[in-house]
Amino acid sequence: MQKKNNNNGQGRGASASADAFGGLAGVVLLGPEAFQREILTLLEPFELPVLGRFDLASAVAAPSLPVATGEKQVVLLTTGKALQGLLRQRRRKLFPRVRIIVVAPLEELPSLLYHLDREELLESLAGCIEPDQLSDHGLEVLRLAAQGLSVMPAATVRLLLDQQRGSARLAQLDDQERELLALIMTGASNAEIAASMKLPLGRVRNRVRGLLTKLGCRSRTAAAILAHRYFQQEEGQGQAEQGALGIGPPGKESE
Repeated sequence: MQKKNNNNGQGRGASASADAFGGLAGVVLLGPEAFQREILTLLEPFELPVLGRFDLASAVAAPSLPVATGEKQVVLLTTGKALQGLLRQRRRKLFPRVRIIVVAPLEELPSLLYHLDREELLESLAGCIEPDQLSDHGLEVLRLAAQGLSVMPAATVRLLLDQQRGSARLAQLDDQERELLALIMTGASNAEIAASMKLPLGRVRNRVRGLLTKLGCRSRTAAAILAHRYFQQEEGQGQAEQGALGIGPPGKESE
């Protein structure tokens, strides 16, 4: 009899825990099989609906992902690499009314956030979590996403803020600073920049230092990466943005 009471208590506890996901219509999994199995193990005690399971190839081939029809949330649990691969395939139409939780190491986030921002999907991002924290914090992130909330590690918030600040700083460059940044992106030395801009070498050095300070970058490489991240688009997308800044791809002069 005592064993039966304990089981009933455990059942009530599991039910109460499942109630925390009451705003969730179900989850969609995107990533390799090992990742999907780990998520399924995590979700198993709560009997949450799994609306679809995709690796990258099957997601690219799918006409759409499962979506909610009412007020409840559908959450896409995905690895960073799988999501970025899908976004590169221009499959934004797969994400109507889906909240996204990304499981990825921090070093993958800058590129991933760039692609989400480019596809106007940052508002769909419900959370980011590192793989080694999934078992401890994954359910809490999912619970918050089911309630329409978002949870981001401090490092992710800093990256998002850096993106906004970087874009604002780039937009404030004058014509000469844009020309200088375009040359820095090609890997030109100070001497080569001086010859191209027809300026004394000392003045070029001062202008490079001033540009780095204005962009909040510690090195020429960081400035080039900043410019690439926000203004160099894949497959020619974003050329209008580059042209507006007078910045061209490496190895090419701005037109």
